Amino acid sequence: MRLVSPGSDVANMRWLPADDYITSFWWGEDGNIHIEIIPPHEFYIDFPQPAGDTMIDLSTAATDAEVVHELIKLADAALFAQIVDLPDGRVFGIRRDDVVIDNLTPNHKQEVLQPKIVVANVSLQTAASLSDYVNRFKNEHSILFADIDSDSLVAAIDYHNAPKDGADPAARLGLHNATLSLPFSDEWATWTAQNERLMSHVEFATFLEENSIDIVTPAGTDLLEICRDLQVRIDVSFSSSVRMGDTTSISYQKDNDAGSKNNIQLPVSISISIPVYFGENPVTVRAWMRRQITDGKLKLGFKLNRLEAIRQAEFNRVVSQIKSNVGDLTTVYGTK
Repeated sequence: MRLVSPGSDVANMRWLPADDYITSFWWGEDGNIHIEIIPPHEFYIDFPQPAGDTMIDLSTAATDAEVVHELIKLADAALFAQIVDLPDGRVFGIRRDDVVIDNLTPNHKQEVLQPKIVVANVSLQTAASLSDYVNRFKNEHSILFADIDSDSLVAAIDYHNAPKDGADPAARLGLHNATLSLPFSDEWATWTAQNERLMSHVEFATFLEENSIDIVTPAGTDLLEICRDLQVRIDVSFSSSVRMGDTTSISYQKDNDAGSKNNIQLPVSISISIPVYFGENPVTVRAWMRRQITDGKLKLGFKLNRLEAIRQAEFNRVVSQIKSNVGDLTTVYGTK
């Protein structure tokens, strides 16, 4: 509660104009308001500070009696009419206005109620983390759900009990689950983002150069030579391309200068080694080269071979690995 009066200049004290009755009132360190009244009425009134941010503007009070009356009304509302001790150790105070109930329980006295069941929905990022989590909490009824469409696995730790001896299965709440949403690796995201996209020959060469660490064939020196050949052929006109075994010969010349006619040899395909999922081992992916010549401009790109089949095969491998790591839990393909 805050009290306001004219002429206040002390942080914790509000002074009233001097008269024959109230000389001052203030908040004490004990949390009470102290009101001082001198002869002919010399006494002190102490009461607890009420909750909230109640403001009284004492400058509008007609008499000292009205001021005291307002203060006492606020103090009375803040006092507890009844203290209730519950069997579990909690203590509540009921205000006189019967509206507010305060929890007065001392710290560390109230008994902490522990949950009767485990409720947890944990999100994990690697297959190893899911295996570790399942091994910590699994039981004979735990089950794995593998969703190949969303690259995710859900371990239902407290799944329904399997039926025994012809009896019906025992239902369980199924509120303890661990989910692994397999994130794609940065390398996979980089190459698949450019899959089947044609780009200028210079941009293509730059892309190969920046990601040369992922390329298995052609070898490093051969690849760099191809990139340099493409990057320096800027002011030339490309005319035709002919496949010759494992390479493609692309002809070019400067403007209409027949004497400058030459060709570049490009591989028909390249092989890259990249992980499909974050934290997993790399797999080999073949990329077929794509080319297009329009009005003397050469565009190059690639098509990753059997991309979806590789992703599904890698997902199946991860599922088998996790199943083996967690003691061959029942594993089904689908969603929970």
